[in-house]
Amino acid sequence: MGPLGVAPSEPRFAPEVTGAAVVALHNLAVHRLLPSPADAVLNVVTAAGLTAFARRASCSHDDLGTCAADAAAGLRLRLAAAAVATGGIVLGAFLPATRPFFRDRRVIDVGRREAIYHLAVRIPLATAIAEELTFRGALLGLARRRSPAAAVGWISLLFGASHALPTLQHSEGNPASGLVADPRKGRWVAMLGATLSTAGAGCLFAWLQLRSRSLLAPILAHAASNPRPTWQADGWFATPAKIQQKGQRDVPDPRAFLPVG
Repeated sequence: MGPLGVAPSEPRFAPEVTGAAVVALHNLAVHRLLPSPADAVLNVVTAAGLTAFARRASCSHDDLGTCAADAAAGLRLRLAAAAVATGGIVLGAFLPATRPFFRDRRVIDVGRREAIYHLAVRIPLATAIAEELTFRGALLGLARRRSPAAAVGWISLLFGASHALPTLQHSEGNPASGLVADPRKGRWVAMLGATLSTAGAGCLFAWLQLRSRSLLAPILAHAASNPRPTWQADGWFATPAKIQQKGQRDVPDPRAFLPVG
């Protein structure tokens, strides 16, 4: 009861619905309005804001996967998740059947300084930590109190859908867009592939969070699975074709690098 004997009113919308709406607006802002690195800053700000919102909506640190007591537990699972993610990326880059999907033209010409920024700042902080706090932390913590299985499903779909706009925006360089001859259909193939694969990854990240009771496991797996495109940055993993095309005479023997092309 309130101070005057009036029962407090229930929120008009479920907190998880409000959180999902915030994520949708955030997605439009970072992919349609803000340049880099302002979009990365907004990622961090949104993640912090949604975490505070979930805490205010009665989510505990256990619900959010941020309990310090659980941080040390399950370290083996977290390291294993990161190792599996990294191993899968490396294997995919080596196998002839999947190697073309690792030749992303959008990142071939990225310079070393920008690659360092992505590897050291954007991927671990603005992508892995921020997205895990948002999806497997705040949203999953809010929604799983009703139905954990349903929460994992719709939050993973939302996670996949959040990658649709950037895929459409940069579909020309996406290897999946070349699976069909029609460029317009190729854009939608690339978007569908990105959405479904990211949703699948979201299910795995959610399982890691629920299994370990900590966000550290999905953060490590997420961070380990993201650097793949940056490996193709100019001067990081050079290939004979890139060396010949750019006339680079001072690049070490390309056989010492991961063959991404």
